[in-house]
Amino acid sequence: MEIKVKLTFADIFRYNLNVGYKSIFSKVILLIGFLLLALLIYNFSIAQGPFLDIVSKNIILIIVVFLALLSKFIKIWKITAMQATTPTFQEIFIYKFNSDSIYLQYGDNSDTVLWNIYEKVEETKNDFRFFVDSVQAQIVPKHCLKNADELNSLRKIIEQALPKEKYTLKKYT
Repeated sequence: MEIKVKLTFADIFRYNLNVGYKSIFSKVILLIGFLLLALLIYNFSIAQGPFLDIVSKNIILIIVVFLALLSKFIKIWKITAMQATTPTFQEIFIYKFNSDSIYLQYGDNSDTVLWNIYEKVEETKNDFRFFVDSVQAQIVPKHCLKNADELNSLRKIIEQALPKEKYTLKKYT
């Protein structure tokens, strides 16, 4: 089964968000940010007086909320923007899947990759992620698949090629 993959900015950004917010530390920072945002909203709702006075009394809280909720997001956006302009992500990747291996062609380069190199294969709503380690993965977006039959064929190949504990197929449509 052959799939031609051209990654879009959204594909790369979605993956980078997943990697960026995967750690427990990142999740705790987000939780703290949302709790502080709730506190900030509460402070604004009970405060009386001119708006700028209220802002000045809560400026530290506003800055902390901004940093907790948006700083990592902005950093991931910038990284994705840099990646999206590199020649690697401008090319079309050709994947040829079978139950023994994956043949990958990129520009003038090609390689055959055995399935055992992948730690995990994960299906998400928008793509398949073939993880080499906890951070690096090859992405096959579902928008590159021609139809539902091709989607189901890829799932079957993954099921045949890997032991059950190495893949998570959600069977999104």
